[in-house]
Formats: sequence, structure tokens, C-alpha cells
Amino acid sequence: MRQENIRRLISVISLLVLSLLFGLTSSDFFTAYNLLNILREASITGIIAVGVTFVIITAGIDLSTGALVGFASMVCASLVYYYHPPAAVVMLVALLVGLIGGALNGFIVAKLRVPEFIGTLSTQYLFRSMVFVFAIRESGVITNKIIDDPNILIMGGSIGGVYLVTFAFLIVAVAGQIILKKTKLGVYIYATGANSKSAQLSGINTAKIRMIVFTITGFLCGIGAIFEIGRIGSVTTDLGTGLEFQIIAATVIGGCAFSGGRGDVFGTVIGALFMSVLQNGILKYNFPTATQLIIQGVVIVIVVVFDSVYNRIAQKRLQKQARNEAAELLAGGEA
Repeated sequence: MRQENIRRLISVISLLVLSLLFGLTSSDFFTAYNLLNILREASITGIIAVGVTFVIITAGIDLSTGALVGFASMVCASLVYYYHPPAAVVMLVALLVGLIGGALNGFIVAKLRVPEFIGTLSTQYLFRSMVFVFAIRESGVITNKIIDDPNILIMGGSIGGVYLVTFAFLIVAVAGQIILKKTKLGVYIYATGANSKSAQLSGINTAKIRMIVFTITGFLCGIGAIFEIGRIGSVTTDLGTGLEFQIIAATVIGGCAFSGGRGDVFGTVIGALFMSVLQNGILKYNFPTATQLIIQGVVIVIVVVFDSVYNRIAQKRLQKQARNEAAELLAGGEA
């Protein structure tokens, strides 16, 4: 069995074991209502995680996604509160803000050659600061206002009990998997992450590829902002805080490697479901918020450590296989 398939199987088994654990300890975990809520929560994370999957496969990272979702959401909330434009305009603005934010990340990383960690950490602070700049104020005081436009709130609705965001997640995930596995762009994304210098020597514009994947991620943050507004019906200054870590955890749980060149959207879907099940199950124990964050943090650390150990083992196996093949070739030549 290929290493990628083994890693994916481990992710699926982990999801099933975690679900079974919470199902045995909570009587309402496997109810239709709760499962649909799990899907909804996984969908917000998953939509953006599709873009971050592209980024991590290129051996990059994006720490600004949560702040960008918050920024795009706040811009839209202020737009609705002060100017009352049509819902289509509000959604277009959310996508545009996300697109520009993602392109800015791509420019900083690909064109200015700033390391991804530093570059996206900087834009995280920038976007989070802009949230306060665009926050709704009354008499100079930041105020949380309810968005009452039904054409916007409908994005938090459902069809046949299944939330619209879940359908959107399905569409984005399928499109993302097709891009990675069936298009030239996907080949270039994997090549850029596997060995950037070799990719450049083969004629791939790796800077352009990095620019594209960050821009796609920003656009998906805009989509996430639209559904967050529809789900909550209001925007606070801390919206999206910590979301980037859930997204990154989802991609790593799904099989992406920080070293690049490995992973796919199917695995990320499993990872997003895992994080949603974990969060949902923890809430049912009524732990304090601090305890919930500690548990999630511990799980993320375990996942990252496991990924690191697994990658080292897999690398050693590949090296051993290469040495054996080389030895066989030499033996055949001598014969």
C-alpha cells in the first residue's frame, strides 16, 4: 500500500474512533441534528482549508486566514449598517476583500520573498487591526449590531435540513481535488512543494504558483466570511480568532506535510470533520473554555508530532528502498 494511502487510512480510522468515543459517552451525539451541526462547523473550516491545503503542499503556511475572515466579515457588516446595499453587493465585497488579502499574502511571500511564517503572521496582525478600523461605532464606541437583511441571513439557512454552507463545502472540495489531481496547475503545485529548485529548472514559475495558491486561499476566506455572517447574524471584533489553527490542524490531520509535496483535499475533508467532531464532543462535556482550548491544543500537538515522526519513518523507508534498488542494479551490472 502506498504511503499516502496508509496516511489517509490512519486519518479515517482516527475520525471513526473519535466519533465512536463521543457517541458512547453522549446520548445525543449521533442524532441527525447534532450530525448536521458537525457538518456545518466542519464546512466553514473545510472551505478555507482547501486553499490552505494548496499552500501547505507548496511547502508554505498561512497564519492570516482567521483574521482575514474577520476583516472581510466586518467590512460587510459595516457596509450593511451604514449603506444598506443589495445582498449581492455585500457578498461581492466579501469575496473581493478576501481576494485582495490573499493576493497581498502571495505578493509578500512570492515576490518580496518574505518567509511564509513571518509574512502571513504580519498580515494576520494587519487584518486584525483593520477589523477595528471598520468596526461599527455609535458615539465612538464599537457596537455589535444585528444584521437583519434576510438575503444575507439566508446563507446561514438549510435545504432539507442540510446547511447551505455544507453544499458549498462539497462543491469547493470537489473542485479543489480536481485541480490538484487532474490539472496542470495541480502538477505544478505538487512539484513546487516537493522540490522548488528542480521545479524552477524544469520551467515552472514557482513564484507564480505560490501567488496563485495564496490568492485562492484569500478568495475562500471571503466565501467563509459570507457564510459566517449568515450563520451568526452579526460580527464581533474577535470573529475568526484562532480559526487559522483549526484550519492548519485539519490539513495536517488529513495528510498534508509541512515539508511540502504531499496531501490532497480528500484528506483535508477528513481532517476538517475530525476537528469538528472533537470540538462538538468536548462541548458536550461542559468543560470550561480554557479546558476546551487546552484539549484542542494537546490534540494538535500530538497530530503535528505524529506527522513529523511518520514523515521521518517514511523518508527512511524510501531511502532504504532506493539503496536496495541501487544495489540490485550494481549487482546486475557486475554479472
